[in-house]
Amino acid sequence: MLNISSFLTGISCKFGSGPHWDHWPFGPGHGDFLASAARFAFVALILGFIIIFLRVLFGPKGIFRDHEMDREAEEKRKADLEQLEKDFEAGNITELQYKYLKRKILD
Repeated sequence: MLNISSFLTGISCKFGSGPHWDHWPFGPGHGDFLASAARFAFVALILGFIIIFLRVLFGPKGIFRDHEMDREAEEKRKADLEQLEKDFEAGNITELQYKYLKRKILD
């Protein structure tokens, strides 16, 4: 007759008992280079997914982004451009400075 406890113990020892997969991916780091690189790639993949997910939700033109923030930024940009135009017309800055600062404001 088959002893069930010894059978389950034998199965559990066969799966995941190698040194490369103990506590993967957040284990103590023993194993060869490929296992360590796979751990880093796995963590980077998860963090990248989280960053992209939050960027889509709350980034520029995001689904849950507060549109009041965009309005305030646009008002500030217009005010800065008007002041830059006044400074350029008054001769306080050169044409090169004007072009540089305008590009900086619009980007």
